[in-house]
Parts: sequence; structure tokens; C-alpha cells
Amino acid sequence: MTNKLFELDEQLEKLENEQLETDDFSEAPPEDIVAFNELRSCADLLRMHKEGQLDIQPDFQREIVWSPTMQTRLVDSLVKQLPIPSLCISLDYKTQKRFVIDGLQRIASTVKFLDTEPTNEWKLSKLDDIDARISGKTNLSIKSKYPDLFNKVENTVIPITVLRCNYSKKSHMEYLFTIFHRLNTGGAKLSNQEIRNCIYNGVFNTLLKELVEHPNFLNLFDLESDKKDRFASEELVLRFLSFTYNRTNYKGQLSRFLNDFMDDYQHTSTENIEKFRELFTRTIDLIYIKVLNKNPIPKLSKATTEAIFVGVANNLQNLEHESSEDLNMRYLNLRQDDLFSVESLKEGLAQKDKVLNRLNKAIEIFG
Repeated sequence: MTNKLFELDEQLEKLENEQLETDDFSEAPPEDIVAFNELRSCADLLRMHKEGQLDIQPDFQREIVWSPTMQTRLVDSLVKQLPIPSLCISLDYKTQKRFVIDGLQRIASTVKFLDTEPTNEWKLSKLDDIDARISGKTNLSIKSKYPDLFNKVENTVIPITVLRCNYSKKSHMEYLFTIFHRLNTGGAKLSNQEIRNCIYNGVFNTLLKELVEHPNFLNLFDLESDKKDRFASEELVLRFLSFTYNRTNYKGQLSRFLNDFMDDYQHTSTENIEKFRELFTRTIDLIYIKVLNKNPIPKLSKATTEAIFVGVANNLQNLEHESSEDLNMRYLNLRQDDLFSVESLKEGLAQKDKVLNRLNKAIEIFG
């Protein structure tokens, strides 16, 4: 087997990433979502956070956070009363729970500065182009030595767009997904799975985070447990479970398909969670231990990887009794099949017929 078989075409990788990030984002606002503007002081944002009304946990929204220098520059802007871009927050009118859609880093930095509990002392970066009174100083010392300056930051108001909605309505969550995607267009743009991590938070999302820590999953992709990949691994697991259990409902829009599965199982039963966990671990263990003989999987397209997972999962009971040699031959037969060639994958990557044909072929090969 030549190395060329395992080379992933860069153009295909780009197409897969673009397709994941650009499809299905044309949601019209549901008529019962109400958008309004309000002004909140920085002190008010701190109060709402402390009272549990505003969730700004970085892991809940994204893995990338501002550096201390960026946070310090924001505080300097507040001190100098420079304009601060508006924020966007969703509000569930039933639970009064708020999610930060756009502006998490600004809110987190503001709260970090204003929270002057002794255990939350924070030293700002020492920079030449910021106010000398805060450069290299701690938030506690600034409050003590320059109370007027500290109060100025507390009283600074920031414009906020609030989307009043119902988190239990599927149409509302689909719209919030669109808004997340449209607003987060900067250098630290949220990935689709980071957005799902925000708005579909629940027992199923927690399961995805647990499954990517499974030892043989880490071995299979040669990953380090503490190294973050912006939820790329969680999205792969989601694709595997979605296409294993719900592929007949795939209509050619991958992001919507994955969103629907997250929504359907967001607060699912313990029985379903254990069913998903068992299928995943047995599938991954078989692929790593017997199919690949404890070697990491080569760099393959996402489409090919998910097909291998789905093909194995749908024939798991029989495959567990096969020899490693026979399993490896099935794997190589799939890799050599025309449906999984780079040229074939480039054409209509997410088209319904092509996706289902690939998955059915994988199930057939491993069957």
C-alpha cells in the first residue's frame, strides 16, 4: 500500500472546512423572538454575573480567551471612556437565563477587573501606551489608590442588543445558531461546534466532551488529553452518532442535520446516554486495537473517517469476532473504493445521495 493512498488533498480539506462553516445559515427570525436594546453599566454586568443571571464561563462558550494584554487594553479603553462595541445577549424569558452571543471576552475582562474579592486580585499588563495609573497595577490597588477612576469604569454603560426568546423552542435555537455564526466573524471566530456547545448545552453535550477523552480515541488520532482543538473532536463524535442513528433524515444540509441531533438529544434519558457511550467505545476500541493494530489512523477526510466509524458500528457484533487481518482488509477495501477517492469526495461533498451512498457502501464493506 503506497503512502499516496493516505495523503489528504489540501483542496478537499479546505472544501470540508468551508462546507461545515458556510451551509444552512439563512434562518429568518421567528416572529415570536423580540429584539430590543438596553444600556447596562459595567457594575451591572458584574452583579448579573455574581447573581447567576449572566453565564460567562469561557469553557461554556469557547476555548480561546483574550491575552492579559488584550484585557488590559480593554480596561484602559473603559478608563479613557473610549467607545466600546455593543454586546449581544439572548434572554430566555421563561428561565431568565442569559447567554452571551457576542462580546464574551469584553464582558469577561470587565468582570475580571471589577471583581475585587481578595482571591480575585489581577495584575494588569505593564504597557507604555495605557494610562500610567493602571499600567502594571492590580485591580485591588487601583480601587484603593484611585477610587474615582475605578468608579468611572463601574459606571461606564455599554449598549446591549437583547434577543428575548424561548430556549425550549427548536426554531429559536436554530435562529440563535445563525446569529452566533453571523456575529462571530473576527479573528477568533467560533467554530460551529463551539456554537453548539453554547446553545445545546445539556447531558448529550456533556457526553461528547467525555467521549473525546476516551483513551483509545486519543490514541486513534494521536491526541493529547489537555490539548484543545476547538471542539473538532466533539464534532467528529457528533457526526458519527448522528449518521449512525439518524442518517435516513439527512437532507443534504450537514450543519442543520447536526444541530437537529443535538437538539433532539440535548436533555435525553440516561438509557440513551449509556447506549451512545457503549456503541462509541466499542467501535473506537475495535478500530484502534484490531483494525489498525494499535496504530494511529492516517490523516483522512472527515467524510471517510465518519464512514469507517458508521460502517464498523453497524456491524459491530459480527466484526468483534473477526481476525485483525480480515478487519484490516475490509478497511483497505473501503480506502480503495472509488466513492472515497479524493476526486469523488470533491464532487458534491455534502449532497444527500453522495453522503448516503458513502455510508451505505461502508456498511456493506464492513458487513
